Amino acid sequence: MSPGLSWLMGLAAMLGGVLIAAQGPIYARMSAALGGNPLFAALLAFALATLVLGLMVLVTRASAPDLGQLARLPWWVWLGGLFGAYQVLVSMQAVPRLGVTLFLMLVILGNMLGATVFDHWGLFGLPRRPLTPGAGLGIALMLAGVFLTAGRG
Repeated sequence: MSPGLSWLMGLAAMLGGVLIAAQGPIYARMSAALGGNPLFAALLAFALATLVLGLMVLVTRASAPDLGQLARLPWWVWLGGLFGAYQVLVSMQAVPRLGVTLFLMLVILGNMLGATVFDHWGLFGLPRRPLTPGAGLGIALMLAGVFLTAGRG
C-alpha cells in the first residue's frame, strides 16, 4: 500500500472513531424520544443502514454472491450482525449512565482484550500472533486509564 493511501486510510479510521463516538449519544437520544424503547430505536437505525447499503449496492451495481458461496461460509460469520445489534442496544443504555468517554474506553478495552485472544490463538482464520510483554503492558495501561477515567467524578 502506498504511503499516501495508508495516510488516507488512517484518517478514514480516525473519522470512523469519531462517528462511533457519536453513535451512543445519538442512539440514546433516539431511544429516549421514543419513550425509552431501545429495541424500536435500534430497529430504525438498522433499517436506515439497510436502506443506505441497498442503495449503494444498486448504484455501484455490485454483484450478488451465489447461494453456494453463502452456504460455504463458516457459521460464525453470521454472528457479526448480532454483535452489532448488541453493541447498539448496550450503547443506548450505557452512554447516558457512564458518559461517552468512559463507555468508549470500556469498549476499546474490550476490543483490545478480544483482539489479544483472537491474535494469540489465531481465531476466526487469523494468523497466530502471540501476546508480547509490550502488548500486555499496553493493555494494563489501558485498564489503568479506565480506572482513572471512572474515578474522575
